[in-house]
Amino acid sequence: MGAMIGAGRDAAADPSSLRSHNLGIVMRMLRDHGSLSRKEIEHATGMVAASVTNLVADLHDRGLVRDARGGVGEARRRGRPRILVEAVPDRCVALAVRVARTRVTAELHSSAGLLLDSSSRGVTVAWGQPGDIAHAIADLVTRAEARAAEHGAVLLACVVTMPGPVGSDNRIADTAEFGWGHLELVNLIHAAGVRRDLAVDVINDSNAAALAEHAALPVPRPPVMLYVEGSVGAGIGGGVVADGRILTGGRGYGGELGHVTVDWRGRACVCGANGCLAAYIGPEALLTSARLTDHAQMAGVQAAMDEFRARLDRGEKRAVDVAIRAGDILGAAMRSVYDVVNPTELVLGGYLAGMRRWLEPGLQLQLAPRTERLAPLAIESGRLGRRAGLVGAARHGLTAMFDDPTLVPVLRRDAAVSEPA
Repeated sequence: MGAMIGAGRDAAADPSSLRSHNLGIVMRMLRDHGSLSRKEIEHATGMVAASVTNLVADLHDRGLVRDARGGVGEARRRGRPRILVEAVPDRCVALAVRVARTRVTAELHSSAGLLLDSSSRGVTVAWGQPGDIAHAIADLVTRAEARAAEHGAVLLACVVTMPGPVGSDNRIADTAEFGWGHLELVNLIHAAGVRRDLAVDVINDSNAAALAEHAALPVPRPPVMLYVEGSVGAGIGGGVVADGRILTGGRGYGGELGHVTVDWRGRACVCGANGCLAAYIGPEALLTSARLTDHAQMAGVQAAMDEFRARLDRGEKRAVDVAIRAGDILGAAMRSVYDVVNPTELVLGGYLAGMRRWLEPGLQLQLAPRTERLAPLAIESGRLGRRAGLVGAARHGLTAMFDDPTLVPVLRRDAAVSEPA
């Protein structure tokens, strides 16, 4: 299980904050490791038995944990079976919402990662205007609250993912795809009828996907992970995850790996700069190099990218050359990022995951001067596919509960979850 951070480290001095901090430690342990005995929690945290007992009792009263008897091999042991503690999988839920040009899609996730509901609404978005997106999201929140009530769950947050930058307060959306500039989307959503006491956040879709892909890695997870994805609709995105959290920088625009400069006098990028990574390995750039622009015009960009992948699988020289060259360019960009954040793992998502076989030689070659001298960098393919953004958005919405479980109200004593599993 590995060593855990001590219970009191970095916690505030007042008793209520310290208790919230320690409750969060226990909840995160159960999230990451499954059912544990109280003794295992004591050993991992350094807390005394009485403190662990009191913390577990508090979480129990809030309906966040329950007792589970046994474990592997317990039935063969003599004496009373061991009592384990496990998180209640559906006590808290979060709504993840993805905004696209013609449709808003939502998924309701539990704190255990269970998908409880999914739905969508068609929308009309004029260039530079939010259209009826806020009202569509409000309808989806109403549905989510009804589903949460059916499960006896607490809806903690609604998290909206966007293809463009999001301000540091998770309220302002800027996206060239919609023509939005500093749109106060959260205020519009509350004005459309969503209750003011429900946390509503906006998060960049690639950042959300990075968070989800990090959580999908085996424990122990890398302390610093880079995520780079290729999307037909949004181009090259990415994110940096440090200690299980998205690294967004001082104003929220950090982690834009698609706009790392690979040639400062190079191709023009949609962001207004020259030589960005996205201008070289984005879908349009790859299709142009592979001579598939006519195919894209006739059948659409997604169909053309599918054809590009098919040609790669057949080993056609032009397609392979384009992919290998893309690996060199991506490697050059990641070498610069490596020197700044020193990651231990790089995860490729979207269409880049499908190209990993051809990208990896160039990546490793470009990174070798750094990784061979300093530390190796593992390269993995994303595990979650196109749903990664929604999964990560829900995880982001549930973060507050894992930091401070006292946000969840105490149940009535006769309603507390106490039955053994």
